[in-house]
Amino acid sequence: MKHPLLIFAPLTVATAMALGACSETDIAVNGTDAPSDNAIRFAANTEFSRAGDITTNNLTAFNVYAYTGTATSPTTFMENVEVTKTGSNTWTYSPIKYWPANEAVDFYAFAPASWVGSGGPLKPVAYDSYPGSEDIIYAVSPDLKGSVGANAQVLFNFRHALSKVTVKMSSSNADLVVKVSNVALANLNSKGNFHFPTGSTAEKPSEANVGTWTDQNTPLAYLLHMAQTESDLITLTTTATDMTDTDLGLGGGKYLIPQTLNWRSNGNGKDNYITVMCSVYDAKSGAKLWPNANTPSENVVEGSTFGDGLLKFPLSTSAFSAWQPGYHYVYNLVINSNEDMGAIEFGTPTVDSFVDVETTYEQTMAPWNSLTAFKPFIKPLRPF
Repeated sequence: MKHPLLIFAPLTVATAMALGACSETDIAVNGTDAPSDNAIRFAANTEFSRAGDITTNNLTAFNVYAYTGTATSPTTFMENVEVTKTGSNTWTYSPIKYWPANEAVDFYAFAPASWVGSGGPLKPVAYDSYPGSEDIIYAVSPDLKGSVGANAQVLFNFRHALSKVTVKMSSSNADLVVKVSNVALANLNSKGNFHFPTGSTAEKPSEANVGTWTDQNTPLAYLLHMAQTESDLITLTTTATDMTDTDLGLGGGKYLIPQTLNWRSNGNGKDNYITVMCSVYDAKSGAKLWPNANTPSENVVEGSTFGDGLLKFPLSTSAFSAWQPGYHYVYNLVINSNEDMGAIEFGTPTVDSFVDVETTYEQTMAPWNSLTAFKPFIKPLRPF
Protein backbone atom coordinates (compact mmCIF):
# COMPACT_ATOMS: atom_id res chain seq x y z
CA MET A 1 0.00 0.00 0.00
CA LYS A 2 1.44 3.37 -1.00
CA HIS A 3 1.40 6.12 1.57
CA PRO A 4 1.82 9.84 1.71
CA LEU A 5 4.37 10.96 4.25
CA LEU A 6 3.77 9.00 7.44
CA ILE A 7 5.70 10.04 10.52
CA PHE A 8 5.32 7.93 13.63
CA ALA A 9 6.19 10.07 16.63
CA PRO A 10 7.62 8.38 19.76
CA LEU A 11 5.66 5.35 20.93
CA THR A 12 5.52 4.95 24.67
CA VAL A 13 4.64 1.58 26.09
CA ALA A 14 3.60 2.37 29.64
CA THR A 15 2.51 -0.50 31.85
CA ALA A 16 1.68 -0.82 35.53
CA MET A 17 0.11 -3.45 37.79
CA ALA A 18 -1.33 -2.94 41.24
CA LEU A 19 -3.93 -4.58 43.44
CA GLY A 20 -7.19 -2.73 43.97
CA ALA A 21 -8.13 -2.12 47.59
CA CYS A 22 -10.79 -4.49 48.91
CA SER A 23 -13.44 -2.84 51.05
CA GLU A 24 -15.33 -6.07 51.74
CA THR A 25 -14.25 -7.00 55.26
CA ASP A 26 -17.44 -8.57 56.64
CA ILE A 27 -18.13 -11.84 54.85
CA ALA A 28 -21.52 -13.58 55.08
CA VAL A 29 -23.08 -16.79 53.80
CA ASN A 30 -26.73 -17.64 53.24
CA GLY A 31 -28.44 -20.58 54.88
CA THR A 32 -30.89 -21.64 57.54
CA ASP A 33 -28.17 -21.97 60.18
CA ALA A 34 -25.61 -19.42 61.30
CA PRO A 35 -22.17 -20.32 59.90
CA SER A 36 -19.75 -22.02 62.24
CA ASP A 37 -16.07 -21.11 62.44
CA ASN A 38 -15.20 -23.52 59.63
CA ALA A 39 -17.73 -22.24 57.09
CA ILE A 40 -16.16 -21.22 53.78
CA ARG A 41 -16.41 -17.47 53.22
CA PHE A 42 -15.35 -15.32 50.32
CA ALA A 43 -13.85 -11.90 49.61
CA ALA A 44 -12.59 -10.42 46.35
CA ASN A 45 -10.52 -7.68 44.78
CA THR A 46 -9.34 -6.97 41.26
CA GLU A 47 -6.29 -5.47 39.64
CA PHE A 48 -6.06 -1.74 39.03
CA SER A 49 -8.44 -0.85 36.20
CA ARG A 50 -9.71 2.13 34.28
CA ALA A 51 -13.25 3.32 33.71
CA GLY A 52 -15.46 0.74 32.04
CA ASP A 53 -13.53 -2.28 33.36
CA ILE A 54 -14.63 -4.69 36.05
CA THR A 55 -13.14 -3.34 39.28
CA THR A 56 -13.28 -4.11 42.99
CA ASN A 57 -15.89 -1.40 43.43
CA ASN A 58 -18.27 -2.50 40.68
CA LEU A 59 -17.86 -6.26 41.01
CA THR A 60 -21.19 -7.46 42.42
CA ALA A 61 -21.13 -11.19 41.62
CA PHE A 62 -18.78 -13.97 40.61
CA ASN A 63 -19.03 -17.75 40.25
CA VAL A 64 -16.91 -20.40 41.92
CA TYR A 65 -15.76 -23.93 41.17
CA ALA A 66 -13.77 -25.79 43.83
CA TYR A 67 -11.99 -29.14 43.75
CA THR A 68 -10.41 -31.57 46.19
CA GLY A 69 -8.19 -34.51 45.30
CA THR A 70 -5.24 -34.29 42.95
CA ALA A 71 -4.61 -32.51 39.67
CA THR A 72 -4.91 -35.79 37.80
CA SER A 73 -7.96 -36.97 39.73
CA PRO A 74 -9.95 -33.95 40.96
CA THR A 75 -13.24 -34.24 42.82
CA THR A 76 -15.80 -31.46 42.42
CA PHE A 77 -16.42 -29.77 45.76
CA MET A 78 -18.30 -26.64 44.59
CA GLU A 79 -19.89 -26.45 41.13
CA ASN A 80 -20.62 -23.08 39.53
CA VAL A 81 -21.75 -21.49 42.79
CA GLU A 82 -22.82 -17.85 42.50
CA VAL A 83 -21.39 -15.48 45.10
CA THR A 84 -23.09 -12.07 45.30
CA LYS A 85 -22.42 -8.84 47.17
CA THR A 86 -25.12 -7.48 49.45
CA GLY A 87 -26.00 -3.84 50.09
CA SER A 88 -23.80 -3.93 53.19
CA ASN A 89 -20.75 -4.98 51.14
CA THR A 90 -20.71 -8.58 52.31
CA TRP A 91 -20.39 -11.60 50.02
CA THR A 92 -23.05 -14.30 50.25
CA TYR A 93 -23.83 -17.66 48.67
CA SER A 94 -26.05 -20.68 49.23
CA PRO A 95 -26.01 -23.45 50.31
CA ILE A 96 -23.25 -23.07 52.88
CA LYS A 97 -20.17 -25.19 52.34
CA TYR A 98 -17.74 -26.22 55.10
CA TRP A 99 -14.07 -26.96 54.94
CA PRO A 100 -13.45 -30.68 54.45
CA ALA A 101 -11.36 -32.35 57.13
CA ASN A 102 -7.72 -32.99 56.23
CA GLU A 103 -8.13 -32.01 52.59
CA ALA A 104 -6.90 -29.06 50.59
CA VAL A 105 -9.29 -27.25 48.26
CA ASP A 106 -8.48 -25.50 44.97
CA PHE A 107 -10.82 -22.57 44.24
CA TYR A 108 -11.46 -21.07 40.79
CA ALA A 109 -13.58 -17.93 40.32
CA PHE A 110 -14.69 -15.87 37.35
CA ALA A 111 -17.06 -13.11 36.24
CA PRO A 112 -19.38 -12.70 34.51
CA ALA A 113 -20.84 -16.18 34.93
CA SER A 114 -21.68 -16.74 31.25
CA TRP A 115 -18.13 -16.83 29.88
CA VAL A 116 -17.15 -20.06 31.64
CA GLY A 117 -20.54 -21.58 32.41
CA SER A 118 -21.17 -25.23 33.22
CA GLY A 119 -18.02 -26.53 31.51
CA GLY A 120 -15.83 -25.50 34.42
CA PRO A 121 -12.27 -24.12 34.55
CA LEU A 122 -10.22 -27.33 34.41
CA LYS A 123 -10.63 -27.66 30.66
CA PRO A 124 -9.94 -25.03 27.98
CA VAL A 125 -12.75 -22.47 27.96
CA ALA A 126 -13.95 -21.53 24.46
CA TYR A 127 -14.73 -17.81 24.23
CA ASP A 128 -16.05 -15.46 21.55
CA SER A 129 -15.00 -11.85 22.18
CA TYR A 130 -17.12 -10.24 19.45
CA PRO A 131 -18.30 -7.41 19.53
CA GLY A 132 -15.63 -6.63 22.13
CA SER A 133 -17.83 -4.99 24.75
CA GLU A 134 -17.34 -7.49 27.61
CA ASP A 135 -14.57 -7.48 30.21
CA ILE A 136 -13.96 -10.93 31.71
CA ILE A 137 -11.96 -11.71 34.87
CA TYR A 138 -10.66 -14.80 36.64
CA ALA A 139 -9.02 -15.78 39.93
CA VAL A 140 -7.40 -18.87 41.44
CA SER A 141 -6.81 -19.62 45.13
CA PRO A 142 -5.29 -23.11 45.31
CA ASP A 143 -4.35 -25.55 48.05
CA LEU A 144 -6.31 -24.01 50.92
CA LYS A 145 -7.31 -25.69 54.17
CA GLY A 146 -9.88 -24.35 56.61
CA SER A 147 -9.11 -25.64 60.04
CA VAL A 148 -10.79 -23.46 62.64
CA GLY A 149 -9.45 -19.92 62.43
CA ALA A 150 -7.04 -20.62 59.54
CA ASN A 151 -7.85 -19.71 55.95
CA ALA A 152 -11.54 -19.58 56.79
CA GLN A 153 -11.90 -16.76 54.28
CA VAL A 154 -11.00 -17.32 50.63
CA LEU A 155 -9.67 -14.11 49.11
CA PHE A 156 -9.78 -13.93 45.32
CA ASN A 157 -7.57 -11.51 43.45
CA PHE A 158 -9.07 -11.27 39.97
CA ARG A 159 -7.13 -10.66 36.79
CA HIS A 160 -8.35 -9.51 33.38
CA ALA A 161 -8.35 -12.30 30.80
CA LEU A 162 -8.56 -10.12 27.69
CA SER A 163 -6.55 -7.28 26.18
CA LYS A 164 -8.19 -3.86 26.13
CA VAL A 165 -7.73 -1.59 23.11
CA THR A 166 -8.44 2.13 22.81
CA VAL A 167 -7.93 4.30 19.72
CA LYS A 168 -7.66 8.07 20.09
CA MET A 169 -7.36 10.62 17.28
CA SER A 170 -6.48 14.31 17.14
CA SER A 171 -5.09 17.02 14.86
CA SER A 172 -2.72 19.74 16.03
CA ASN A 173 -2.67 21.80 12.82
CA ALA A 174 -5.01 24.80 13.15
CA ASP A 175 -4.95 25.33 9.37
CA LEU A 176 -6.71 22.01 8.77
CA VAL A 177 -10.11 20.49 9.36
CA VAL A 178 -9.96 16.69 9.58
CA LYS A 179 -13.26 14.83 9.39
CA VAL A 180 -13.32 11.12 10.22
CA SER A 181 -16.11 8.86 8.98
CA ASN A 182 -14.95 5.35 9.82
CA VAL A 183 -12.51 3.71 12.24
CA ALA A 184 -12.10 -0.05 12.68
CA LEU A 185 -9.69 -2.67 13.97
CA ALA A 186 -9.17 -5.03 11.06
CA ASN A 187 -8.51 -8.76 10.74
CA LEU A 188 -8.41 -9.65 14.44
CA ASN A 189 -9.08 -13.13 15.78
CA SER A 190 -12.38 -13.07 17.67
CA LYS A 191 -12.39 -16.57 19.21
CA GLY A 192 -9.98 -18.64 21.26
CA ASN A 193 -9.56 -21.02 24.20
CA PHE A 194 -8.67 -19.70 27.65
CA HIS A 195 -6.68 -21.83 30.08
CA PHE A 196 -6.97 -21.07 33.80
CA PRO A 197 -3.63 -21.06 35.63
CA THR A 198 -2.92 -23.40 38.52
CA GLY A 199 -1.06 -20.95 40.76
CA SER A 200 -2.54 -18.28 43.02
CA THR A 201 -3.51 -15.06 41.25
CA ALA A 202 -2.80 -13.23 44.51
CA GLU A 203 0.91 -13.79 43.92
CA LYS A 204 3.26 -11.78 41.72
CA PRO A 205 2.43 -12.55 38.07
CA SER A 206 4.31 -15.52 36.61
CA GLU A 207 3.80 -18.26 34.04
CA ALA A 208 2.15 -20.38 36.75
CA ASN A 209 -0.52 -17.89 37.77
CA VAL A 210 -1.48 -15.96 34.63
CA GLY A 211 -4.07 -17.45 32.29
CA THR A 212 -3.15 -18.20 28.68
CA TRP A 213 -4.90 -18.28 25.30
CA THR A 214 -4.56 -20.81 22.50
CA ASP A 215 -6.25 -21.64 19.19
CA GLN A 216 -7.12 -18.04 18.32
CA ASN A 217 -9.27 -18.04 15.19
CA THR A 218 -12.11 -16.41 13.21
CA PRO A 219 -10.67 -13.03 12.10
CA LEU A 220 -13.19 -10.18 12.06
CA ALA A 221 -13.27 -6.38 11.94
CA TYR A 222 -14.22 -4.53 15.13
CA LEU A 223 -15.96 -1.31 14.18
CA LEU A 224 -15.23 1.67 16.43
CA HIS A 225 -17.04 4.42 14.50
CA MET A 226 -19.12 4.56 11.33
CA ALA A 227 -20.69 7.77 10.02
CA GLN A 228 -23.92 7.24 8.12
CA THR A 229 -24.77 10.93 7.75
CA GLU A 230 -22.72 14.13 7.75
CA SER A 231 -23.75 14.79 11.35
CA ASP A 232 -22.02 11.56 12.35
CA LEU A 233 -18.61 12.75 11.10
CA ILE A 234 -16.07 13.40 13.85
CA THR A 235 -14.05 16.60 13.43
CA LEU A 236 -10.69 16.22 15.10
CA THR A 237 -9.35 18.82 17.52
CA THR A 238 -6.12 19.22 19.47
CA THR A 239 -7.78 17.24 22.26
CA ALA A 240 -7.70 13.55 21.45
CA THR A 241 -11.08 11.98 20.74
CA ASP A 242 -11.57 8.47 22.07
CA MET A 243 -12.90 6.64 19.02
CA THR A 244 -13.96 3.70 21.17
CA ASP A 245 -16.28 5.99 23.11
CA THR A 246 -18.32 7.55 20.31
CA ASP A 247 -22.04 7.30 19.57
CA LEU A 248 -23.93 5.01 17.16
CA GLY A 249 -24.01 2.15 19.67
CA LEU A 250 -20.36 1.28 18.98
CA GLY A 251 -18.79 2.99 21.96
CA GLY A 252 -16.89 1.57 24.92
CA GLY A 253 -13.44 0.08 25.23
CA LYS A 254 -12.81 -3.00 23.11
CA TYR A 255 -11.93 -6.16 25.04
CA LEU A 256 -10.18 -8.51 22.61
CA ILE A 257 -8.57 -11.93 22.48
CA PRO A 258 -4.81 -11.66 23.19
CA GLN A 259 -3.00 -12.60 20.00
CA THR A 260 0.02 -12.21 17.78
CA LEU A 261 -0.05 -9.06 15.61
CA ASN A 262 1.20 -9.12 12.02
CA TRP A 263 2.30 -6.34 9.69
CA ARG A 264 4.02 -7.95 6.74
CA SER A 265 2.02 -6.95 3.66
CA ASN A 266 1.21 -3.26 4.23
CA GLY A 267 -2.34 -4.02 5.29
CA ASN A 268 -2.96 -7.01 3.05
CA GLY A 269 -3.10 -10.73 3.72
CA LYS A 270 -3.23 -11.52 7.44
CA ASP A 271 -2.04 -8.11 8.60
CA ASN A 272 -3.69 -6.59 11.69
CA TYR A 273 -4.23 -2.84 11.64
CA ILE A 274 -6.34 0.20 12.41
CA THR A 275 -8.20 1.42 9.33
CA VAL A 276 -9.26 5.08 9.16
CA MET A 277 -11.47 6.73 6.54
CA CYS A 278 -11.20 10.52 6.59
CA SER A 279 -10.98 13.74 4.57
CA VAL A 280 -8.81 16.81 5.19
CA TYR A 281 -9.93 20.37 4.39
CA ASP A 282 -8.37 23.81 4.44
CA ALA A 283 -9.68 25.57 7.56
CA LYS A 284 -10.03 28.98 5.87
CA SER A 285 -11.37 28.20 2.42
CA GLY A 286 -13.04 24.88 3.10
CA ALA A 287 -11.33 23.35 0.05
CA LYS A 288 -10.61 19.63 0.25
CA LEU A 289 -6.88 18.97 0.49
CA TRP A 290 -6.85 15.17 0.92
CA PRO A 291 -7.47 12.85 -0.80
CA ASN A 292 -6.52 14.64 -3.99
CA ALA A 293 -5.45 13.91 -7.55
CA ASN A 294 -2.00 12.83 -6.37
CA THR A 295 -3.31 10.37 -3.81
CA PRO A 296 -2.53 6.73 -4.74
CA SER A 297 -5.56 4.61 -5.56
CA GLU A 298 -4.81 2.39 -2.54
CA ASN A 299 -5.54 5.39 -0.34
CA VAL A 300 -8.83 6.34 -2.03
CA VAL A 301 -12.12 4.76 -0.95
CA GLU A 302 -14.11 4.22 -4.15
CA GLY A 303 -17.80 4.92 -3.66
CA SER A 304 -17.28 6.60 -0.29
CA THR A 305 -20.25 8.75 0.68
CA PHE A 306 -17.90 11.51 1.76
CA GLY A 307 -15.10 10.99 -0.79
CA ASP A 308 -12.73 9.83 1.92
CA GLY A 309 -9.18 8.61 1.82
CA LEU A 310 -8.07 5.41 3.52
CA LEU A 311 -5.21 4.97 5.99
CA LYS A 312 -3.94 1.78 7.59
CA PHE A 313 -1.98 1.88 10.81
CA PRO A 314 -0.25 -1.32 12.03
CA LEU A 315 -1.28 -2.61 15.44
CA SER A 316 2.14 -4.19 15.93
CA THR A 317 5.17 -2.00 16.60
CA SER A 318 8.88 -2.46 17.16
CA ALA A 319 8.09 -2.46 20.89
CA PHE A 320 5.58 -5.33 20.81
CA SER A 321 4.18 -7.78 18.27
CA ALA A 322 1.46 -9.37 20.38
CA TRP A 323 -1.25 -8.33 22.82
CA GLN A 324 -1.06 -9.79 26.31
CA PRO A 325 -3.94 -10.49 28.72
CA GLY A 326 -4.48 -7.75 31.28
CA TYR A 327 -2.86 -5.03 29.16
CA HIS A 328 -4.57 -1.85 27.99
CA TYR A 329 -3.26 -0.70 24.61
CA VAL A 330 -3.91 2.94 23.73
CA TYR A 331 -3.17 4.07 20.17
CA ASN A 332 -3.01 7.85 19.71
CA LEU A 333 -3.15 8.91 16.05
CA VAL A 334 -2.40 12.53 15.16
CA ILE A 335 -3.39 13.61 11.64
CA ASN A 336 -1.61 16.65 10.22
CA SER A 337 -0.22 17.76 6.86
CA ASN A 338 3.07 18.78 5.33
CA GLU A 339 3.64 21.72 2.96
CA ASP A 340 2.37 20.10 -0.24
CA MET A 341 -0.50 18.25 1.45
CA GLY A 342 -0.81 14.75 0.06
CA ALA A 343 0.19 14.40 3.56
CA ILE A 344 -0.96 12.54 6.61
CA GLU A 345 1.02 12.42 9.81
CA PHE A 346 0.53 9.86 12.57
CA GLY A 347 2.00 10.38 15.97
CA THR A 348 2.25 9.53 19.63
CA PRO A 349 0.90 6.03 19.94
CA THR A 350 0.94 4.93 23.61
CA VAL A 351 0.23 1.71 25.41
CA ASP A 352 -0.90 1.44 29.02
CA SER A 353 -1.04 -1.82 30.92
CA PHE A 354 -0.57 -3.35 34.32
CA VAL A 355 3.14 -4.25 34.34
CA ASP A 356 5.90 -1.72 35.05
CA VAL A 357 7.56 -1.50 31.63
CA GLU A 358 8.12 1.58 29.48
CA THR A 359 9.58 1.58 25.98
CA THR A 360 10.12 4.41 23.51
CA TYR A 361 10.94 4.22 19.82
CA GLU A 362 10.84 6.50 16.79
CA GLN A 363 10.18 5.43 13.21
CA THR A 364 10.24 7.60 10.08
CA MET A 365 8.94 6.64 6.65
CA ALA A 366 9.77 8.69 3.55
CA PRO A 367 7.15 10.01 1.09
CA TRP A 368 5.28 7.61 -1.16
CA ASN A 369 6.95 4.23 -1.46
CA SER A 370 10.64 4.89 -0.67
CA LEU A 371 11.80 4.07 2.83
CA THR A 372 14.43 5.83 4.88
CA ALA A 373 16.55 4.07 7.45
CA PHE A 374 14.60 2.58 10.32
CA LYS A 375 16.05 3.88 13.60
CA PRO A 376 14.50 2.26 16.64
CA PHE A 377 15.83 3.02 20.07
CA ILE A 378 14.85 1.83 23.50
CA LYS A 379 15.50 3.48 26.80
CA PRO A 380 14.00 3.06 30.27
CA LEU A 381 11.68 5.76 31.49
CA ARG A 382 10.35 6.54 34.93
CA PRO A 383 7.29 4.34 35.63
CA PHE A 384 4.09 6.33 35.97
